Amino acid sequence: MSFTPPPSIFARENYHIWVVKMKTYLQPYDLWNVVENDVEPPTLRVNPTIAQMKQHSEECAKKHKVMACLKIGVSNVVFTRIMTCDSPKQAWEKLKEEFIGSDKARKQQLINL
Repeated sequence: MSFTPPPSIFARENYHIWVVKMKTYLQPYDLWNVVENDVEPPTLRVNPTIAQMKQHSEECAKKHKVMACLKIGVSNVVFTRIMTCDSPKQAWEKLKEEFIGSDKARKQQLINL
């Protein structure tokens, strides 16, 4: 499987557009669920087959592939916000909160209007 560069670099403008592009980019590679679910693959059973080991390795690699896409898909300034995140979901949520705001903050903004 070869990866093409993410569709565009997010540089603090048009976050809502970048989100759609990144989600669209990750879906065909079966990687979007890694962002949404944030679960680790189950551990291998005792005496796994070669096919099971290969499948497990591929599932473990998905987290790293998504993190790579997210980190190269943002400008250096934005990268500093997510560089210490441990999971794709954590990085995604951090960007969402930074550029849209938390649910609580958005609700407060609506109340203030």
